Amino acid sequence: MKKENFNPGIIILVLLLLPAILSAQSMNDEYIFPGDEAWEEPVYEIFSRPNFGLGGLLGNILVEGNWYSQIRLRPEVALWKVGLGVDLDLLFDGEGHLRRAGWESWDDLAKKLFYLRFSDRRDSLYFKVGCIPDYTLGHGLIFDDYSNMLRYPQEKPIGAYLGANTNAYGFGFELYTHDVSKNEVLAGKVAFKPLTAMGLPILKNISLGGSFGADRNPCGKYPDSDGDGIPDVYDKFPHDPQYWLDTDGDGIPDELDIDLNGNSIIDHPNLNPYVNEVFPNIQETYPGYPFDTAVFPDSADSYPQTKSMWVYSVDYELPIIDTEGLRLSNYGEYAIMRDHGSGIILPGLAARFFIFDMKLEFRHFNDQFMPSYFNQLYDDQRCQVVDHVVDGHRSYSLRLKQDELAGLKSSQGWFGYLMGNFANFAQMKVAYQDMFGQDVTKGKSLWAKLSFMPEQFPRLKEASIYYSQTDVDKLDFKNWRNSNSQLNGRIVYNYGDNYNLVCRYREYYRDVNNDGIIQGKDEVIESLTLGIEFQF
Repeated sequence: MKKENFNPGIIILVLLLLPAILSAQSMNDEYIFPGDEAWEEPVYEIFSRPNFGLGGLLGNILVEGNWYSQIRLRPEVALWKVGLGVDLDLLFDGEGHLRRAGWESWDDLAKKLFYLRFSDRRDSLYFKVGCIPDYTLGHGLIFDDYSNMLRYPQEKPIGAYLGANTNAYGFGFELYTHDVSKNEVLAGKVAFKPLTAMGLPILKNISLGGSFGADRNPCGKYPDSDGDGIPDVYDKFPHDPQYWLDTDGDGIPDELDIDLNGNSIIDHPNLNPYVNEVFPNIQETYPGYPFDTAVFPDSADSYPQTKSMWVYSVDYELPIIDTEGLRLSNYGEYAIMRDHGSGIILPGLAARFFIFDMKLEFRHFNDQFMPSYFNQLYDDQRCQVVDHVVDGHRSYSLRLKQDELAGLKSSQGWFGYLMGNFANFAQMKVAYQDMFGQDVTKGKSLWAKLSFMPEQFPRLKEASIYYSQTDVDKLDFKNWRNSNSQLNGRIVYNYGDNYNLVCRYREYYRDVNNDGIIQGKDEVIESLTLGIEFQF
């Protein structure tokens, strides 16, 4: 931050808060990795008396071109099966004034809720409201680690799920929404154990289930404040339904501008009809005037026709061996995308033995089917801006993820997952999908994470890197930055007996101009976090 923005009041406030922050407990950020859900859901501790914690982040942040001193506090409290966490983000300008944006309405205050939970997904009744970083259904053929936190904290949707499990033939259900105020991305499941009462060896434990996933409005990612049918993301006048283009960025709508290109030359009236409205018959009156004939006004498409996406699946899981040293199960799942294709996992095997966890499954997909359609990057991929420049002419439009389905051909292949923990020195996770078939264009995916916990560096607790490429024609490591990949890094440095200094870096990519090359701040979306992690 610039020197003139230095504010002693902020430093004093930080020093007052620091003792509380350094004696608190923070939340863990998990890496996104297929297969992690193979065995258990998180189980929360039950407290007989209130258990308090406080996490936080101190630093500077750039918001809308202005630097602010940032104090982010995340107090948490847990009692019995109930847990509550809030996210309080305080931004101060160079004069010590609190930035009011984000604190002005009841909706703003509601979004300070980080989570409210009751029990966990194994209990007889459970729910969670707020931020849900990883949501998976069945065996991941529809929802696989979907997150409503992709653009957090810039956007803070309040998601929720509610479910129950009973003793009546193992019947259970669950409902999910990514945002209770919009209810666009939805999911649900039911499951039961039909042979429980028969007492048959092994088969009595078989579980059958059904799930659905939906995006009722993929274009809902981009709002339209003035209702003119042009999304705000490229509407130059988002609060005026009469205008939406401003080619030269001079603040004058194209419909009222006699110089669209901003080169101080009046446009030729044949190319810009508004010129004749301002200067009637100007071409005949001044035949020698050097009108601008190189006029390339922007164009913008309205929302594409809204097409909701619905996906349905049925699945089963049969535990075969469940001992301390070995766990083995067989599973399968069949899914169908409405108005598109279908896919199946059969057979699937999951095992845990010694230091390894693994999954191996055979997959067969028909035309126009994409596995794990609702994945970690879905909130960004569901609808994207296409910004084309051809011969000086710029055009804006929206592209839906479901539009990619038309080009997908029938394929079959394997998916495998392996995780190993080597003497608490290193942990390796690798997952790979290889689908093959005639004219298959999106058949390969790779996820990889390597973590070190080296004892020879006693204060360095972890150094890890995570990288993925998903749904690509071929894995491209020469151009490893592409719209189907993401990169995460994490360093944990022990700063005391009960807390760690944590640095997290993340980037994912968006090919805005559709040229196949990722470059520039508009196409590389980065986030860097430096903070303190507490464990008491």
